[in-house]
Amino acid sequence: MKLIQLTLILFILSTATVLGQKSIKGKVIDSEGIPIPGANVMVKGAKAGTVTDIDGSYKLANVKPTTILVFSFIGYQNKEVKVLDKQVINVTLSNDATQLDEIVLIGYDAVKKKDLTGSVSKIKAEDLSKTATANFDQALAGRAAGVKVSSNDGTPGNSLDIVIRGGNSITGSNAPLYVVDGIPFENFDPSSINTNDIKNFDILKDASATAIYGSRGANGVIIINTKGGRTDGKFEVRLSTAVGVQYIPNRLEVMGPYDYVKYQETLAYANDSFVAGTNVATFLRNWGDPENYRNVKGIDRQDEIFRTGIFRDNNIAISGGSKKGSFYYSGGYVDQEGTLITTGFKKFTNRLKFNSEVNENLKFNGQLTYSRAMQEGLQVAGNKATSVIKDAVSFRPVNPLRYDDSVEEEEDFQFQDQYLYDPEKSLRNTERTNNNDEFATTLGLNYTFQKKFTLTLNGNYWTKFNKTTLFYKQGTQEADRTNRGINGIVTNARFNTLSTSNTLKFKDVKGKHKYDALIGLEAQSRNSTGSRLQNTNLPTDEFGIDNLGIATGATIATTNYTENSIFSYFGRLNYEYKNRYLATVNFRSDASSKFTEENRVGYFPSFSLAWKVSEESFIKSIDAISEFKFRGGWGRTGNDRIGDYDAYNLFSVDASSGYILGSNQTFYPGAYQSNLAVPDLRWETTDQTNIGLDFGVFKRIDITADYYFKRTHDLLLDAETSPSTGFDKVQQNVGEVTNQGFEFTLNTINIKNKNFQWDTNFNISFNKTNTVKLNNGQTAILTDPEWDTQFMQNEYQYITKVNNPVGMIYGLEFDGIYQLDDFVLVNGGISSLKPGVPSYRTQMKPGMNKYKDQLTVDTNGDGVADAGDGIINEFDRKIIGNPQPKHTGGLINNFKYKSFDLQILLQWAYDFDILNGNDAQFGTIYNQTRNGFTSLRDIWTPTNTDTEIGGMRYDGINTTASFGYKLDSRFVDDGSYLKLKTIVLGYNLPKSVLKDLNLTNFRITFAAQNLYRWTSYKGYDPDVSVGRYGALTPGLDYSAYPQSATITGGLEVTF
Repeated sequence: MKLIQLTLILFILSTATVLGQKSIKGKVIDSEGIPIPGANVMVKGAKAGTVTDIDGSYKLANVKPTTILVFSFIGYQNKEVKVLDKQVINVTLSNDATQLDEIVLIGYDAVKKKDLTGSVSKIKAEDLSKTATANFDQALAGRAAGVKVSSNDGTPGNSLDIVIRGGNSITGSNAPLYVVDGIPFENFDPSSINTNDIKNFDILKDASATAIYGSRGANGVIIINTKGGRTDGKFEVRLSTAVGVQYIPNRLEVMGPYDYVKYQETLAYANDSFVAGTNVATFLRNWGDPENYRNVKGIDRQDEIFRTGIFRDNNIAISGGSKKGSFYYSGGYVDQEGTLITTGFKKFTNRLKFNSEVNENLKFNGQLTYSRAMQEGLQVAGNKATSVIKDAVSFRPVNPLRYDDSVEEEEDFQFQDQYLYDPEKSLRNTERTNNNDEFATTLGLNYTFQKKFTLTLNGNYWTKFNKTTLFYKQGTQEADRTNRGINGIVTNARFNTLSTSNTLKFKDVKGKHKYDALIGLEAQSRNSTGSRLQNTNLPTDEFGIDNLGIATGATIATTNYTENSIFSYFGRLNYEYKNRYLATVNFRSDASSKFTEENRVGYFPSFSLAWKVSEESFIKSIDAISEFKFRGGWGRTGNDRIGDYDAYNLFSVDASSGYILGSNQTFYPGAYQSNLAVPDLRWETTDQTNIGLDFGVFKRIDITADYYFKRTHDLLLDAETSPSTGFDKVQQNVGEVTNQGFEFTLNTINIKNKNFQWDTNFNISFNKTNTVKLNNGQTAILTDPEWDTQFMQNEYQYITKVNNPVGMIYGLEFDGIYQLDDFVLVNGGISSLKPGVPSYRTQMKPGMNKYKDQLTVDTNGDGVADAGDGIINEFDRKIIGNPQPKHTGGLINNFKYKSFDLQILLQWAYDFDILNGNDAQFGTIYNQTRNGFTSLRDIWTPTNTDTEIGGMRYDGINTTASFGYKLDSRFVDDGSYLKLKTIVLGYNLPKSVLKDLNLTNFRITFAAQNLYRWTSYKGYDPDVSVGRYGALTPGLDYSAYPQSATITGGLEVTF
């Protein structure tokens, strides 16, 4: 009986449950009434759910009245609906503005991304601040197509080189113009801004977008807007801290004690023509049997100068306010220990912004910023023979006749040559500081009248103080081995800029027509002052740089002053018809004091068109296509980054200038002409055409593709002038180069549901530079990068040649090693080279480097060279390397699972060459007392002939050895690389927990930069360029400060 009762109760309960459930159906559409197929319809808090069919319809069974349904689709905002008593639930999903209506900054305004007519790349500000870096530019590489970010070396605090769509100038700057909160900066220092303050970061690439910046827009424009205060009446504090380590991922492989001593033995035999003689006897007397060193560990000087550095980054941001007024303050501190001892970088940043609304039409805003950046330690100059990296590699790993691992003392180095010095002592006894203090203030107002007009007035004052000190104590090569003794240098400079920028905007819509116009006026005045003081032969170094007055030697003092100004007016007109056809016209006029009155004014127009094909009726009905737009434009921009007085006669006075007059030959100070006026000097001008496509599918796949062609003419190059002027050459507008390329960006939302999201960004860029014209029929410019004046003296290792890219590597083509078979042997001895074997000196020997005899002789009279002349000389040099990558790019994957997020950035450059100066010096027989790379173990001998390392030191291209060493193709390496550039793993505390803790946000991050690289390059890092002459000498690696890998952990709290 009880069993029957229990069964009856269960039946009643289950029936009640079933009766309380029902089926729900409906349709999901977008804001324009178009069905959304594949939309998710999920039961909140459960795994039950379905997806809409091709018509946007759905049906869901067994749904309780208390159920909440969640409707979602990629590219749209989620929507929640409670079932209650409904049986049909139709839902309209709104576009997700963060994807479809993303705001992009352009010159003096902002537009929706879908309304762009030019080529602009947007980088998310949160991506720049996810990982702790000293400066924001260190987080840019690989994030935008057409933007090449590279480093000269890894010196802490140094800014990176950013080149947009290839370099335009041969001798001038190729850096972009920065515009920060509406204020343009030509020589912008990334350390002056806190990465956490950045709100928007946009890169204007084509001339139709940059022409509104006129004479300063040729190299592209980077627009940064910083964060402002809250307007919701709330007060917010954000604290963040990060700490980590930096280290050198790899070292240069140098010989240990046994290999080094064995190498010395081989050299001794080579100098005795491989028969034991006086050189071998001297070696044995100084070093003994190499086998005695086989188990000696020795010393690698790289271990003494490198360290693991600590990195710290601390920030605070406070914001608050309402619609009537708001404020934002931030403060930041970065402390970066260099991986090279005694080097480091610190910076403080402060920013205060405020806004005030008098009424709905009138608003005021202001900003105060102060930053201080401090570099410490000896500058590791890759282009100097005194580089400490060079000394660390070159120092031998063991002392003669010492068979243990004891540390070498200074006096034990009697056999070292005069060009080497203890690198650790050089670093510890050289005191160098480079401090930059920047202060800026901005005031502005916005006044809207008649609802269609907005007047914006801005004024800005910016000043920068730079002080650099350099003090050489005893124990440095500078103090101990020059006639300057203990000495110090103090350099001071101040830069001031006063500017105003004023615009009037007009916006109106009339039926199917939409108008947007802007006119503006800008003026900027800049000046700089500088001084330099050097005192020599101080009696002691105890008092440091602040007591140069006790010097007993020469005092050298110089001062300078420069100024320039620019006045501009500009305008833009945007027109849109039926939300399908767009047109933009820009115009700017700049008048610069850098040029004479005849050429002072430059005019810079541009136009662009766009067609939103996706808005046409024949495409609009295709639900799969979310965006389809063609873009095209042309524009002209300029580059005025020349000296303030290059166009004028310039006279200078220094300590050595003057005249000797009278019978007593008395010296009287006087002025001399230091620059010859070039009245027709004018702007370097760039014309650029851009054709682009924006295409989107299912609101989850977005493609952007651009083709561009840039022609830069009137390039400034040195041209010969009449000797009667007292000058042999002056700068003139005579050169021309072109850049053409293709950019492709793919953004995909791979997965997006309640708990898991995965999106990908892929970008790739191709650029080819061509030299069209040089000076007055000149076919080539040869350039010496001056990376080591002791090594390859008077050597032009780069060439800029017509119909080739700028800055190609130039040298001899390596053709192996002279073998015994190349010589005629007489009575067992070597007589001379066989006929047909080319030579480059009178006494050739087996083991010397062999170079290819290029085709320079026309034997059949057809005007084409078809044979060599048998002599290796300057005519046998050729282009042996191209430092310009075939393509560059980045791949970013973002993952999010519940409260965890992960970002992985891969960045690459493919098919480019590096002039490996390290290998040229440390991997060849250059100096017989120095250490070198482990590759020297494979030096040529009569029994080791299959090698590329010559066994004879005398490689002079002349009849005498004193002509110097020559660059050959052995030292040109493929620099292609793929880097694991950035990894960031983050965890955000759930909102439910935050509420209990009265917090807005609590985030923990672990991040790594430059963690690993895949490359065949043998140096520290292939992303390097220490050539002295910029675009003329790219891709040189010699004793550069290595780039470091960084691993950090961080915490961010907001309340």
